[in-house]
Amino acid sequence: MKTFSLATSAPQDNLRRLLMIRGLFLLATCITLAVCYWQQQLVLPYRNMLWIVSALTVVNVVMLMQLRFSKNTSQLICFSQLLIDIFGLTLLLFFAGGADNPFVSYYLVPLCIAAATLSWRLTWPLVAISLVLYTALFFIKIPLPEIAPHANHGSAGTSAISTHTIGMWINFLVSALLITFFVTRMANSLRRQDQHIAQLREDQLRDEQLMAVATLAAGTAHDLATPLTTIKALLAEMQLDHQQPQELVDDLSLLTQQVSHCTTTLQQLNQQASELKDGVVPLVTIRKRCEKVIDNWLLLRPEVIADINIDEQSPPLEVRWQATIAQSMSNLLNNAADANPIDIRVNIQWDRQKLIFTIHDRGPGIDPKVAQDLGKAFVTDKGEGRGLGLFLTQAAISRYKGTVSLQPHPQGGTLTSLVIPLDEALAAGQNND
Repeated sequence: MKTFSLATSAPQDNLRRLLMIRGLFLLATCITLAVCYWQQQLVLPYRNMLWIVSALTVVNVVMLMQLRFSKNTSQLICFSQLLIDIFGLTLLLFFAGGADNPFVSYYLVPLCIAAATLSWRLTWPLVAISLVLYTALFFIKIPLPEIAPHANHGSAGTSAISTHTIGMWINFLVSALLITFFVTRMANSLRRQDQHIAQLREDQLRDEQLMAVATLAAGTAHDLATPLTTIKALLAEMQLDHQQPQELVDDLSLLTQQVSHCTTTLQQLNQQASELKDGVVPLVTIRKRCEKVIDNWLLLRPEVIADINIDEQSPPLEVRWQATIAQSMSNLLNNAADANPIDIRVNIQWDRQKLIFTIHDRGPGIDPKVAQDLGKAFVTDKGEGRGLGLFLTQAAISRYKGTVSLQPHPQGGTLTSLVIPLDEALAAGQNND
């Protein structure tokens, strides 16, 4: 949500800066008109020019009020305001000598703003409009002999175009094209860089959350080791002391199996942590890895009734996957079993480019209000859940540039899709052979 708010605030900030620049331009225009009237004593249609300045001021005030009370700002609004500036400048120049006026170069300011803030689809129309209006000022204007080029002073009021004025037009054309082409490209590059930085910040935040969860898990595993050993010893003594009744013997046997499973899980956790620390990941075929995940899941969830399909036509590829991939698959399978353990359909297939792991459960489905936030820490659609399973899955899969998606299935329930690119994994496996 933070990234979204930053993205939507950019057009507002750009429009606010544009209105500030327009205000400075209007202030400079008023000062220039005052100097021309009282000091230079130029003959200008001051009333008409002040009406134009007043209209632009009203537009500026209205837009500032809109920014204050409304957050809906888009590139089209910025485009329209720049267009207003171009037409306003054209009217002022029309009453003040047209293309001979030295302030005609101000056309470049709206074009620079457009190239830096708008897409090229909106920038190039502004360039074309500015060029057309600039060219029209050669022929449609109120002449001002005091600012006309020296070449035409001998024939004041003539409509001939001097070499100096043509040179200014060519300079404007070249400048506008260069500014639009290069500034647009640089602005796009900066936007991509900002998006990349924002993504890096999100990844850093996710890694910090993962580190916090991993630290908590390591501490919990260490704290559980001693109590499990004590419970296992006491259960062994209780089995020796109580041979009857049979129900008690069965319960003690079940408890012993569960404690042994917990101990084995902690040992596997330590072994996997050692592999991650040393960077030694065994080379295993994808089929064997997937079959092991499915077997462990069915062993831990005996209530599950599932239709498992591992594509026989998939090639016999080997990869070096960290244990987090298998754990991610287990998390998704457990989520499906929690939704409804009956009639779960699991389909696994792969080629040399990617692995596709889909799960269709017959549960109640996902609340649309919660679905958009699933995968974030401590967000869950299960009342007793903590939201960590899917969060850790998303984080682990994203490291392999994979994706996890959950969506309603047409036949009811939820369709969970896991896609993992295999290019890097296969390359790692081949390079370490």
